[in-house]
Amino acid sequence: MRFSRIVLGFYVVSCAVLATLAPATWGQVRPALDPDIPSYAYQESASGKLIISGSDTMRPLIQAWVDDLVRRHPGLKATVAGDGSETGLAALLEHRTEIAAMSRRITAAEISEFVKEYGYEPTEVPVASDALAIFVHKDNPVAGLSLEELDAMFCRERRRGVGYVVDSWSLVGLTDEWFEAPIRLYGRNGKSGTSYFFREEICKGGTFRPELVNGHGSASVVLDVGKDQQGIGFSAIGYGTSMVKPVPIASVKGGRYVEPTFQTAMDGSYPLRRNLYLYVAKPPKATPTSALIELVRFALSAQGQQIALDSGYFPLSLMEITRLTAKWSTSVKAAQLEMPDRPIVE
Repeated sequence: MRFSRIVLGFYVVSCAVLATLAPATWGQVRPALDPDIPSYAYQESASGKLIISGSDTMRPLIQAWVDDLVRRHPGLKATVAGDGSETGLAALLEHRTEIAAMSRRITAAEISEFVKEYGYEPTEVPVASDALAIFVHKDNPVAGLSLEELDAMFCRERRRGVGYVVDSWSLVGLTDEWFEAPIRLYGRNGKSGTSYFFREEICKGGTFRPELVNGHGSASVVLDVGKDQQGIGFSAIGYGTSMVKPVPIASVKGGRYVEPTFQTAMDGSYPLRRNLYLYVAKPPKATPTSALIELVRFALSAQGQQIALDSGYFPLSLMEITRLTAKWSTSVKAAQLEMPDRPIVE
């Protein structure tokens, strides 16, 4: 069975262009979810309002979780906004949201800024994993690229040691009509967690070359590459369409190219895997709202992780889910103790 992420409706592109999108597919067989991951157990009706801001990459996943949760809890109201991981963090610092969705881990400097504002550290909740893919046009014959070559293509400083800018497809081994073809760069810049991850993992903390075309969102990058035969861009793997293909990546030049698949991302052999997080403003000794508790419980349940799997993300390991759910089960019981007339349903 193939899997896909539907991206229509989330981005500011024309309906005519969106209508041409095909579902993402890597030609991979979707693995079964670990059967030991606990199912979501309805305990009591949650109500209130959730505002979730942040990652563009995570927005379809968060929206799918919220839609299912609201169906189960009609008294719950939720708003999901996704313009970039840093915008979610900014909203959290400005008290405009209690949940920031981030496709990268928060930095030490950002934690310090949060502590200055709130007086305590944010609560970190890993909720799924993802792979960053390097996409080229479907007709591009490149067999694979190394991290050094990607650094020399995209990054101004070239900190991985290549002494020249890789700006022609001939410089990565393509011949014939591709020999003089220029490389055109597409990606995310600014406040995107995807952009931050790429700069950290490939540019080694450097910056992008000015030739990079900055896409409005993950889907826009893929659309741009799909329309440009000489283009190359980076985006979350689940945003692939029939017009592009993900490039196998080697950690070092001359090394083995590794395709981005479920197996290689989960076993760590694909070098561009990352965790996806929710960051929450919750005082250490305070009981979270029922809406927040149910969102986290659902995301970490078998149903929530299946939605992640079906949407082109990777589920967390059973060990990680067990650790996290134990922590949030304590929050549930604390909330129930504040309302002793409502029994806990185990």
